[in-house]
Amino acid sequence: MDNVVLNVYDLLPATPNQSQPASQDSSMPSFFSNILNSFGMGAYHTSIDVRGFRYQFGSGVGISRTSAPASGGETAESLRFMPTNVSYRESIILGQTWFERGEINEIVQRMRDDKFTGDNYHLANRNCNHFTETFAMALIFGDELVEEGNNNFRLKNFPAWINRLAKTGTALGIDDGCVCNVLAEARIAAGVKNKVSWGISSKTSSGESTNITQSTASRSQKKALTEKQKNVLAKLKTTGKK
Repeated sequence: MDNVVLNVYDLLPATPNQSQPASQDSSMPSFFSNILNSFGMGAYHTSIDVRGFRYQFGSGVGISRTSAPASGGETAESLRFMPTNVSYRESIILGQTWFERGEINEIVQRMRDDKFTGDNYHLANRNCNHFTETFAMALIFGDELVEEGNNNFRLKNFPAWINRLAKTGTALGIDDGCVCNVLAEARIAAGVKNKVSWGISSKTSSGESTNITQSTASRSQKKALTEKQKNVLAKLKTTGKK
């Protein structure tokens, strides 16, 4: 088991001499971090540390993976994929994962194959914070996400304020057609589409939804076997009396 750690950085107003690396969108308005902080809507960059690696998402490059320093901080390698105008704020343990490195690679690849590509990066609808929340949810919940009828999965330690600005923009109509659905995309990332849940949902001829669980089927089977055993015992008793 390993901790899934969220690294949070404040995005500061870029100075005229600063240039953004190719991995990040250079159109970040400087007033985001100046004026909107007072409304609880600052601008932030985030990354995920797990199993000795750091994962980030940015414009152009998409999902990047670099070594994560054991004692925290940054490496020259990880800094290449970060905006230049950031200031480290804090690191938060979101939860734990049982996934090993090979399985995490598969999760990342499914996210790349789905929608987390560099050309799909969008400041409001699909940014680094959407990525870290989706990635962390897939890592922490894993196979539990197979329960498609359960939409109550939440990362309790993922701060709501981190992506509030972007979500507000989406709600106001900033829509490029590729808005991130965190839970739905976490399910795809975890690979649960090819797995069967304990609950099997089916429809009756009237179209009403029924739910048959393995435990329910097991109980019914056990009950049937019990009745059968009773009949056999009854026959044995009758034969013995004769």
